[in-house]
Amino acid sequence: MADAAQPPTHFTIDDTPSRTPIPQKKPSCLKRASNGIIWALESTFYKIGLFVGEHPWITIVFCLTTCGLCGLGLKTFKQTEEQVALWVPQSSRIVNEKKWVDRHFPSETRYVTMIVTGRDVLTQPFLNSLLDFYTKCNNISVGGRQYPDICYSVRTATGYHCRVTSLLELWSYNETVIRSLTRGKILQAVNTIKKSPVYGTDFDVSNMIGGTVHRGQGGDIEDATATQITWVIRKDDEILEAVKAWELEVINLARQGIVQTLEVYVYASRSFDDEGYGAINKDTNLLSAGFSIVFVFVMLSLGKFNMVEQRIYLSLIGLFSVGLAILFAYGLATAFDVIYGPIQSIMPFLLLGIGVDDMFVIVEAWKNLTLEEQLLPLPQRVAVMMKHAGVSVTVTSITDIVAFGIGASTVIPALSAFCIYAALGILALYVLQSTFFVACLSLDQKRRESHRNACICCYKHKDYQPNACSQRSFMPKFMEKYYGRALMKLPVKILVIVTTLGLLGVFMWRFILLRQDFDLVNYIPNDSYAFAFVKAKEKYFPDEGIDTAVYFGGFNYYEHSQSLDAAYKFVSESQYTQNGTVTSWFQVFQDWRRRNGMVPTSEAEFYNLMYTFLTGPGVQLARYVKMNSTLPPISIEASYMTLRHTLQPDSSDEIAAMENLRSIIDDIRFPQYSGADLPKYQAFAYSRNYLTYETNKVLLSELYRNLGLAGGCVLLVTLLLIANIWTSVLVFTCVVFTLIDVAGALELWGVTIDTASSVLLILSVGIAVDYSAHIGHTFMTVHGDRNYRSILTLKTIGPAVFNGGFSTFLAFVLLANSSSYGFALFFRVFMTVVIFGLFHGLVYLPVILSWVGPQPYESSYRTEDSTNHITVAQGDNPTPDCPNGHVQMGIERHPTGRHPTGRHPTVRHPVQIGLTTHVTSCTDVYIPKLDYSPPSRGRSKLSQYHDRICDRTTDGQSNLRGQLWPKLSPHATQAENSHL
Repeated sequence: MADAAQPPTHFTIDDTPSRTPIPQKKPSCLKRASNGIIWALESTFYKIGLFVGEHPWITIVFCLTTCGLCGLGLKTFKQTEEQVALWVPQSSRIVNEKKWVDRHFPSETRYVTMIVTGRDVLTQPFLNSLLDFYTKCNNISVGGRQYPDICYSVRTATGYHCRVTSLLELWSYNETVIRSLTRGKILQAVNTIKKSPVYGTDFDVSNMIGGTVHRGQGGDIEDATATQITWVIRKDDEILEAVKAWELEVINLARQGIVQTLEVYVYASRSFDDEGYGAINKDTNLLSAGFSIVFVFVMLSLGKFNMVEQRIYLSLIGLFSVGLAILFAYGLATAFDVIYGPIQSIMPFLLLGIGVDDMFVIVEAWKNLTLEEQLLPLPQRVAVMMKHAGVSVTVTSITDIVAFGIGASTVIPALSAFCIYAALGILALYVLQSTFFVACLSLDQKRRESHRNACICCYKHKDYQPNACSQRSFMPKFMEKYYGRALMKLPVKILVIVTTLGLLGVFMWRFILLRQDFDLVNYIPNDSYAFAFVKAKEKYFPDEGIDTAVYFGGFNYYEHSQSLDAAYKFVSESQYTQNGTVTSWFQVFQDWRRRNGMVPTSEAEFYNLMYTFLTGPGVQLARYVKMNSTLPPISIEASYMTLRHTLQPDSSDEIAAMENLRSIIDDIRFPQYSGADLPKYQAFAYSRNYLTYETNKVLLSELYRNLGLAGGCVLLVTLLLIANIWTSVLVFTCVVFTLIDVAGALELWGVTIDTASSVLLILSVGIAVDYSAHIGHTFMTVHGDRNYRSILTLKTIGPAVFNGGFSTFLAFVLLANSSSYGFALFFRVFMTVVIFGLFHGLVYLPVILSWVGPQPYESSYRTEDSTNHITVAQGDNPTPDCPNGHVQMGIERHPTGRHPTGRHPTVRHPVQIGLTTHVTSCTDVYIPKLDYSPPSRGRSKLSQYHDRICDRTTDGQSNLRGQLWPKLSPHATQAENSHL
């Protein structure tokens, strides 16, 4: 009877936000198109969500099967490492030139080179120490092999000799002679010998000594502070392991130092792999730890801190979706024979950033379901969630897919392949997050509603009550009550705009200064011996550039002898050629012939003289010539002359040096080839370094082209999917501002435009668009005045955007102090993308939308067009709206169509709902149909659900605490916990 004497408990949840009434004027064509696109997308995702919610296991099995079948393509997986196939435009002339060189003069050598410094390297003690070290290296035995067994030997007039270049070459490496040298004899040899006593080739001592070189009044060298020595080794697969082991022994010996010297710097063919890739392999563990940190963060963000509502397995499944997307992309791309290069290894990080972001958006949409939506059966709740989240995820995913898809048209093969892999991966991730992850989310929700343990799912808690702390949503509350309100203050808005424009101006200036320069040294850790050698080379031998060659085909050398002479003359005189470095077998032959008065009168006589020279006095030059026979009559199939470029300061000058040498040879007009896989001319300049130069020649224009196309895709796709021109333009400005800020920050860090930074800048488009597109789309789905819509947008989607960006940052935070340039560059790019992307998405965009944001979608007005009332009558005190013993739930339109206070939804009479209310009848329960959900056959799903709400107990009483409230807001204690 005590309950019957209590006054009726009446509470009303009013969730109609302040807004402008629905516009009554006829919408424009563009507006109708916008409404149609949004209606189609929302309806499609509602149906997808409904199917997934009703058939989660079918969805999961289908996704796993599809990814598994695509993964079968990996059976033909192979990694492409050839530089020309990865980085050189396939239309470039160097592609066929390389094929020709590899066919006629395949690479046959490896090397170990050292720079040795001293107070004066032209002294007898220093040369004795250098000789001792030379002898010790030659006697190193690895697998029963010493240097003479693995060296690259050249034929000379006195037999075959291992190719070693150093000052000791002046005395033929003769220990007796070297030990007896005096200062005078040393200086005499250095200043007078112009031909190598060992190999018979030109010898320029200035290439052997460096540092501080003093010369006398006559120009003779008097002393020097550095010299270098190089061992040339045979490149043979049968002895490759022994060669590498010998190189390592020499490196270790050199690092121990040499007596009578100051410093020893060493570099070998294996050094870049050991030091560059070694640093990468060492820091790979940091990436694994970063992934673990991301998992912990995702787990903490998705769930709540209690035994039931934690989402440990769902977090794992979200990251597992990234793995499935990688399997799908790699398998499908490999099946269609798309090359796989080293830059594809960074794709998992791209997919991780996008996948985690989509995951947070979906879960945040689940948390934002309204009270009415929470009353729906689980499949309908999943459908409504996907209706809200699906469009937002689609905007970012389709933008990324189209941007990378168009980026695949680039002429750089590795970059094109990366874009294909990325587009396929993002497509797979988009589908998986919208189906596979959502299916797992619905299963996890079933577990939570049945009060099963989050870790041990088979254990079911009885009468479980979560701790109060776990029910607090800190981030949405912070976004709405503190951050959002502060951001909407006029002084703060002005400060934000000024800061945005200031950052844009500064970083635009730095972006303009960003220069193109690919320096392989950057990829060597600065604490390694290899890096020390490179810096010593720059210090002691600053004029030494790269070695290159001019190759000649099998044309008639007798008829084109003047052209060959001209090639030698013009190449030697070029400003890009280091003095004394041109070695031309043909010029030596011509000098020999003229000295001996030999004037051939026919082609046959000319070739006979050439054969006599190459098998006699010029035998040491025979390696530069490929003859058709070892016996006369002969003809020449191919030959080459060598030279060394002067040292160039950056990539643009290196390209200029290459083009200068090419133009010299092309202008002489040697005979041309005719064939698909042959060079244009039968004479051309070529070096393996030119492969990098060819990439650098197009890299800058390709970068700007791809960034422009990606930006255009962002604008076009967001326009189609967000379906509002002004919002799309504002989102586009956020992406452009972010890219400019990132590029400017990289310039301040000393980063230049090379292959790695270009790939990462293009990749940044895919990440930057996520932070702003979600905000722009959500702003269009809520109504009210602009300030209120900006605050509500931050509350609704802001936590998901922030969590997505912060999780991406966590994946790379451990690489901040990486010794690998590549990983350090990853950290710098991703950190700046996250910082500037979040700034423009969560700070700049809400402010600018609060000033000039467009009207919301028409569907946002239809979503909640009335004031909701939940009225409960208790005991024997009937009310007009709720007769005695009845529960009435319904939607009642407010007379004015607006909230009377003009504020956001509040509870008019907040009360504690967690009580047990006794009723005697449920015959008058009224639960309305929701306007915004697609039409259903018969009664609405919500109307059909009233039986579960008013389920009677055995004693004829209905328990609102157990039946009604958990459906409204699980574990909530205050009526003010509305759907917002």
